[in-house]
Amino acid sequence: MKRILVLGAGLVARPCVQYLLARDMDVTVVDLSEASLKRVTEGHRRSHAVVADGASEAPALIDRVRPDVVVSLLPPQLMAPVARACLKAGVHLVHPAYLDRETEELSEEAKKAGLLFLVEMGLDPGIDHMSAARTIRAIHDGQGKVLSFRSVCGAIPAAEANTNPWGYKLSWAPASLIGASRRTARILLDGQEILWPDGRTYEESHMELIEGMGWYEVYANADSLPYIETYGIPEVQTLYRGTIRYPGWSETICAMNVLELFDETPLDLGGKTFCAFLVERAQAEAGESLKETLCRRLGLPPYAAVLERFRWLGLLDDRPIPFERGSARDIVSFLFAERLVYEKDERDLVILQDECLASFPGRPGTVRYCSTLVDFGIPGGDSSIARTTGLPPAIAARLIAEGKIEARGVHRPVLAEIYEPVLAELEQEGIVLKETEENRH
Repeated sequence: MKRILVLGAGLVARPCVQYLLARDMDVTVVDLSEASLKRVTEGHRRSHAVVADGASEAPALIDRVRPDVVVSLLPPQLMAPVARACLKAGVHLVHPAYLDRETEELSEEAKKAGLLFLVEMGLDPGIDHMSAARTIRAIHDGQGKVLSFRSVCGAIPAAEANTNPWGYKLSWAPASLIGASRRTARILLDGQEILWPDGRTYEESHMELIEGMGWYEVYANADSLPYIETYGIPEVQTLYRGTIRYPGWSETICAMNVLELFDETPLDLGGKTFCAFLVERAQAEAGESLKETLCRRLGLPPYAAVLERFRWLGLLDDRPIPFERGSARDIVSFLFAERLVYEKDERDLVILQDECLASFPGRPGTVRYCSTLVDFGIPGGDSSIARTTGLPPAIAARLIAEGKIEARGVHRPVLAEIYEPVLAELEQEGIVLKETEENRH
């Protein structure tokens, strides 16, 4: 029986663990929360719950469990320490987070040790890569050239669960959401590199139509340019990877950035109310109301929706901040975790759309290839973000444990031997990409 060690029992872990248990794997799950461990293992006879710090105790845990594969669902900054532990122990690793430089530098050592470290194996990154690689391979096999590649993805409330003015609810930790609010983005547009540093990407958002779903707001996400090499498309002239939100998100994040509400500088907050904190942040002048101050500082009319979002979140509340020391970011994180929550039986919604424009020799015009995933959470069951993020690493771990993937070193899932069986298995799990092809003249 193959053994899998899963580090982390957070919001996306249950579908991952349950998939592996249903495939006759022996699964050990590690987390500091006993309640989370019970939730994801459900007391299955082949599951083993260990209350421990999966990051600091990874070497000892690997030595004790002796797994065939480690699936790390720990935060991205812990990828490299876990990868080093796996390298030392001679164990394969799967991780859904973005590849960091330190882990990438382990590729040759992993290859020499006969190990596969498969990263960016979730939804975004993950399913988007696999969809892109499959389409690009088909274009190149037909002697075509990729002129443009665009990928947009988002996890948002389903329409009936979109019950707050932010148009958003948390399907993962607030810290991850806030961290993205200051992220630098880089894209390629008509052959020109464009850089939007320190959250400026929200000032460059646009509206986009998702077929069958309607219009959404999109902003560029992180650095798109490394994927020219990853996808093997040196000929591409436009490359854009973006995030989907309901309209209004970007203008609100821009306003928060102006007020430096994501700043991490420690502050003395003893006895201070949320309203008093915001008055200071907005730099109120004598005789102004807070609303007048915000309008002046942010250049907004008094009917602006941003003001209502601030009010609804609790930033204007005359109640004490429940901690004496913390940063502006800590305050926002507290309010996000308190207010941007799903109620029982509410559904989330995942939308992923990859679009390729290609040209072919002897063929007039261009061809537009579009792959679209629309997936809803299960009321009372797993969320869509949990399934689409947790199942890809689980499927990959099974395939690696069973010896069905031969690649070695550090890889993203852009190899056919990875994406073909994983995408096929995802379809069996109800996660299906709708593929269309359209000639344009």
